[in-house]
Amino acid sequence: MAPSDPFGWVGATIGGKYRLDAVVGEGGFGVVYRGHHLGLDEPVAVKCLKQLGSLAPAERASFQRMLLDEGRLLHRLSRADAGIVQALDAGAAVSPSGEWTPYLVLEWLDGAPLDRDIAERRARGEPARPLAEAVALLAPAARALEAAHAQGVAHRDVKPANLFLAEIGGRRTMKVLDFGIAKVLGELSGMTQAMAQTGSALRAFTVHYGAPEQFHHRFGATGPWTDVFALGLVLIEVASGNRALLGSDVTQLYIASTDPAFRPSLRGAGASAPDAVEAVVRRALAVDPRERYRTAGELWSALEAAVATAASAGAGALAPAAARPGPAPSLPTMRGLTASAPPLATPHPAPPAPAAVAGAPRRRLLLALGSAAALAAAAGAAVSLVRPQAQQAAPPARAHGGPVEPAPSPDMVRVPAGRFTMGSPKGGKSERPPHEVTLTRAFDIDRTEVTVAAYQRCVEAGRCTPSGLHGPRATDADVAQRGALCTAADPAKAQHPVSCVDQAQAAAYCAFVDKRLPTEAEWEYAARGADGREYPWGNEPPGCAHAVVSRPAGQGCGALGTQDVGSAKAGASPSGALDMAGNVWEWVADGWDPAAYAEGARTDPLVPATGSKGVLRGGSWDFSASSARSTYRLAFDREAGDVSTGFRCARSVD
Repeated sequence: MAPSDPFGWVGATIGGKYRLDAVVGEGGFGVVYRGHHLGLDEPVAVKCLKQLGSLAPAERASFQRMLLDEGRLLHRLSRADAGIVQALDAGAAVSPSGEWTPYLVLEWLDGAPLDRDIAERRARGEPARPLAEAVALLAPAARALEAAHAQGVAHRDVKPANLFLAEIGGRRTMKVLDFGIAKVLGELSGMTQAMAQTGSALRAFTVHYGAPEQFHHRFGATGPWTDVFALGLVLIEVASGNRALLGSDVTQLYIASTDPAFRPSLRGAGASAPDAVEAVVRRALAVDPRERYRTAGELWSALEAAVATAASAGAGALAPAAARPGPAPSLPTMRGLTASAPPLATPHPAPPAPAAVAGAPRRRLLLALGSAAALAAAAGAAVSLVRPQAQQAAPPARAHGGPVEPAPSPDMVRVPAGRFTMGSPKGGKSERPPHEVTLTRAFDIDRTEVTVAAYQRCVEAGRCTPSGLHGPRATDADVAQRGALCTAADPAKAQHPVSCVDQAQAAAYCAFVDKRLPTEAEWEYAARGADGREYPWGNEPPGCAHAVVSRPAGQGCGALGTQDVGSAKAGASPSGALDMAGNVWEWVADGWDPAAYAEGARTDPLVPATGSKGVLRGGSWDFSASSARSTYRLAFDREAGDVSTGFRCARSVD
């Protein structure tokens, strides 16, 4: 039976340029149409949101602004990784049936969602995919989620229906769908009757793939670690053909997700798996969010390493229970690195969760349910996006046993956990007041800024987009006049820091090399240490041996522009990092909040990158020496790459 068309949009044009030809799907929150872009003569997908007609005019305007913000965010994320479906437009219109209809225009994909693929394989009597094949199949989704996690964004409804097997250029690849829509619905939950009618405000996720913290806040806050849990469940389903969480109602699924005495596993679902892989999945599905891998990239790096190790020992353990023994398929790693690459770390710490939860018996879990009716609304298809809030980003330090921390790689320096004073009483308004910051985990940070040559390797691998002058305020004249100053434009500058990159491009490169952008607090601590110095090397103003910065006439230090990374060796920071003053500005993971320091003492602070502005640190070749102070903060468009914007990467030390 063909899907219904509750809006009557089929055959009509929405937004003045998208003709809607057919309904291709319908869920609890929306209807998806196959459309046609009349100007570009290309197919598009148009998702129209339902049950919002009762919004008051002011609420409609607010909702539409939020939907546009989410569309812009999705567009940025899809630029960071091609595994995220592209958002092309967003708006609202009155349908032929007379209903106010917010809509989102997306790229059209030929193929099928993963849930349909699993069901069709089962209907044909085919065995589930071998474990190694399942890991390789899901790797693009893990990579796409990691690109979002690197920017402080979580999906919160990862499930087979939101993972699309697309046919693109004769190749089959996976795309992640549905970032953002339920998030804007949830933000209106307290002000609209429409939300009360849909029952969607409290829980915007699919319960068969729900993490404990989605069922009840006592388990902690949601975040990238929530996607890790869901991705573990999806892996089990792909490798076994069976859902990992079993239950016929919300109560049973809640127990299955949160019962510490019974954890979903590959073997429990009927798939064969070696011990090392089961250990990775067990950690991904820990009840306590703090015990999980923190991001999808960290999970997949560990998983690929475990699978590769098992494959080298013998392929039998990687085949499904019903499959014949045989050689395991070749397994491309997620980032093209060796399987022994260290796990990816993240600046987004896991949220606090009460220790009592881990040992709670089943009876107490049932008592914690409260109203089952409130949870029942979660059973419908839903999507959500969340950015970590300040109160979510400060877990207590946890002592744990384990092996001695490995030494940093030669291209990085180690910065120990510690406490320091962030900001300066002599600096600008955004640098005040000075306040105490505690970093509970050691981290490694690149010894130098990322070079043109290193960034180009990511471009050639298809994981990064080329650098170049761009941004919301960049005009054609700007590109023509100043684009040649981008370091990648000059073949002689292969060892200069790459410039003309935006925050998303920087985060994508760091993910490519199994690293991440440093948080703003980590950057400042690595630059100045704990003794309150003004510059990385001390308190004396920068000389030519200290930093590549702009200087008054007659006080030049050679050629104008950037220099090879690490040239200013006298400018080393207490940790041994070079060029943390001058050469190029460096992106950090945080968003811009000029009043962030007014909150006082903080632990592991991170300002979610939610607005249009991000933070640059360290000064550059075309700014004066005063901007090279270690406390100096520069607000900059996150989508802009200018002639002096570059970056370096970091990695947490477990």
